[in-house]
Amino acid sequence: MPDNKSNATSDFQAEVIVEIVNTALRSMQKLGLSYEDALNGILSQVAVQVDSKAMAHATQLNAQLHEIYKSLNN
Repeated sequence: MPDNKSNATSDFQAEVIVEIVNTALRSMQKLGLSYEDALNGILSQVAVQVDSKAMAHATQLNAQLHEIYKSLNN
């Protein structure tokens, strides 16, 4: 039987992370960076700090989901 509490916690954590990243992006844009430059700056720091397995997983997610994300924002 699935653990609904851990699923709820994971969903909440994902929502918090998305909101924090969006807040950081808006703040960086207010400081004069373009959206792309701000996003690439955050990605660069994450890429340096995570281990290679996490980065490989992120690359797989990008390959699977990026086009869907782009279509939602058009």
